[in-house]
Amino acid sequence: MVWIPLVVSVLVAVAAPAAAVRIPPWARPAALTGGAVLAAVGWLWSLALLATTLAQRLPGLARGLDLRVPVRPAVDLLPSTVGAVAAGATVVAVLTLAMVLARLARDLVRAERMVRRLPGGRVHIVAHRLPDAYAVGGVTDGRVVVTTAMLACLEADERAAVLAHEQAHLTGRHHWLRMVVDCCAAVDPLLRHLPELVEAACERWADERSVRTTGQRVVLARALGKAALATLRAPQPATATDARSSVSVTGLNHGGGVAERISALLEGPPRPARIPVPIAVGSLMLAVLSIGSAVHASVDCLAPFR
Repeated sequence: MVWIPLVVSVLVAVAAPAAAVRIPPWARPAALTGGAVLAAVGWLWSLALLATTLAQRLPGLARGLDLRVPVRPAVDLLPSTVGAVAAGATVVAVLTLAMVLARLARDLVRAERMVRRLPGGRVHIVAHRLPDAYAVGGVTDGRVVVTTAMLACLEADERAAVLAHEQAHLTGRHHWLRMVVDCCAAVDPLLRHLPELVEAACERWADERSVRTTGQRVVLARALGKAALATLRAPQPATATDARSSVSVTGLNHGGGVAERISALLEGPPRPARIPVPIAVGSLMLAVLSIGSAVHASVDCLAPFR
């Protein structure tokens, strides 16, 4: 039962790219984030439980932890190296998570300071020669920042579509989703590609939200194309402000895949927002199986500590 959450983690990591294509844009960011959390928690919990088998095999440590019952037969079947590797992997995962949390906290503090420093109103214009537009998400509020070069290369309706796109990022609290997924990727090395998938999913979500607000699907696609071309032609530096590299900042071209997004916009509205039944049922079964296995394994492996 200890191994099932690890297997679920592998399945989530392997199936996430294909599932992201099938999941409708409105549910994609939340679904990918939930899958990442499920996989990361199961991965770390299983490693911790396997590490306890090493503690039960070391007499000195067992006495120090007051293990009152003998090692169980199921634990006896596991080689000592399994517990040692799991213990090492657990330590590495925890240390990596601590470093990522420190970086995310620093980014969030920088973003919050920037939000408070900017004048009132949700849109702030920065004089810069690089075409750029992005949303800065703080703890409780956020701002949309757009450069003068971006405004200069767009027409009025295109500006409105771009601003609606950035406002959608703030409405969806996408910087929080990205931070959660970054933490999951720090814990589980199999999830290294999930942050990119979530970024792309957030961009598609914001695209569709912008279209729903402005009713201008073709206009937004045209604005994306103009912004991408203007960015390629613009002189260095590559970013308009230092805050642009922060995880709390979500920009117009931040998630990449501009060509795919333009194509999706020009194809027309997405199909009716229905999550495929096999994906929904399979995801629910994986979640129940992983959580149930973790609880069952916890009761069994942690019994000697009671």
